[in-house]
Amino acid sequence: MNKTRKKLIRREPELNLQTDIVDMLRKKLKKKVLFTAFPAGGGGRVRGAKLKKAGLQAGWPDIQLVYQGFYYGLEVKTETGRLSPAQIDLHKRLTDDGCSVAVARSVSDALEIIVDWGLARKHKQNVESGSPTSIA
Repeated sequence: MNKTRKKLIRREPELNLQTDIVDMLRKKLKKKVLFTAFPAGGGGRVRGAKLKKAGLQAGWPDIQLVYQGFYYGLEVKTETGRLSPAQIDLHKRLTDDGCSVAVARSVSDALEIIVDWGLARKHKQNVESGSPTSIA
């Protein structure tokens, strides 16, 4: 791993975690689940002001998923990361409106959440090897 990549990992642990979660989602989500992520953080005050002017509102979950007309929001935080007041407020408003919102602090957290939400592909046991095989 080169020095630039090492610096990036240290300086942006939440982005790296989100990237790993997105990689897992691409493999594990049911085919009809739509999702997107918008990197609203970083970039400084000028970028933040431009995004706000363009309509970005603070507090939205990092990863947005839609399945069969229902909204699911997945907030990515490191083990020590905390929700901002805007996130706490908006996540409560979303859940009050019937949406599902959860915080994932690891890839395994995110996988457990999508399984709980019914968004993960089903698995069947491979009779010969005893290992799970993904089916759509």
